[in-house]
Amino acid sequence: MKNKKVFAVAVIVVLSVIGLISFKFLNNIKHPFNAKTGKIPVFVHKGDSLFNVISDLNTKGVIKNEYLIKFYIKNKELDTNIKPGKYLISNDVSIKEFVEILNEGKMEKNSMRITIPEGYDIERIANIMDESGIISKNEFLKSCKEYTIPSFIKAEKDVRYALEGYLFPDTYEFEKGITGEKILDIMLSRFEKVIEDIGKEENKKIDNLQELITVASIIEKEARVDEDRAKIASVFYNRLNKGMKLQVDATVLYALEDHRRLSLKDLKVESPYNTYTIKGLPPGPICSPGIACIKAALNPENTDFIYYVLQDKKKHYFTNNYKEFLKAKSLYKKQIK
Repeated sequence: MKNKKVFAVAVIVVLSVIGLISFKFLNNIKHPFNAKTGKIPVFVHKGDSLFNVISDLNTKGVIKNEYLIKFYIKNKELDTNIKPGKYLISNDVSIKEFVEILNEGKMEKNSMRITIPEGYDIERIANIMDESGIISKNEFLKSCKEYTIPSFIKAEKDVRYALEGYLFPDTYEFEKGITGEKILDIMLSRFEKVIEDIGKEENKKIDNLQELITVASIIEKEARVDEDRAKIASVFYNRLNKGMKLQVDATVLYALEDHRRLSLKDLKVESPYNTYTIKGLPPGPICSPGIACIKAALNPENTDFIYYVLQDKKKHYFTNNYKEFLKAKSLYKKQIK
């Protein structure tokens, strides 16, 4: 009887040990990484084998058991063909999932792609940055205010943001954790390249960049169709040459920092951006213009137009006659409603 009890205890002990070993084995298979961080960087260089990568991770102390992992891979005949690249692996993946990620080259990008639409001002660009998780709105705006102004920008004292209009609207890919200063470096560099290319393409020297981009930014806000851009540019220059006020709603909206329908009271707001009350151009651009509007500002159509009015929610009606303008304004305003 005593021998039977001893034997039973021995069996229990052996089974417990086997169970413990099995548990540890399964745990190592299901959760091979022991890193505390959520993501583990894994570098696969050209010519690296899967087992070399595992040995490297073992040396760095981020996997639990190198030999069990290799044994499992061989026993299960997992695909050991892996693709070079920089990976960010979640620390809760299984061995099978880990190998599949390297097999398929599922690299997790440490960057984000965003598109800045034409006609967005700095405040709206800051919103995109914030919503994308690249940088908070407040941090981005702070960077805009503190940034060392490039020599090609001759900002007036009354501008809201010295960089307004020069953050070129385009699709960018920014690294996560990038600073506001670096974002601005990239966007301003893109702007410089665009201006350089336009100058070469048009075979023109751009003397007054501040005026050009200011006009282009207003065109960007006013024009609805491509063929109206150069005509609208001609209206602006014709009015400026005649000493007339520009009287552009878009500049008032910028002054108000709002996008509502304007009232007569709004047109009287005191602001250096209110072209209903000031003569000449506002102190700076009111948004980031695209290439087409910059070209239109550089190459206005040769007209005598000094008035325009929105005709059908897209195209504008142009004239040099004030009575015709009032008549068209009354007619098209009723049609658009």
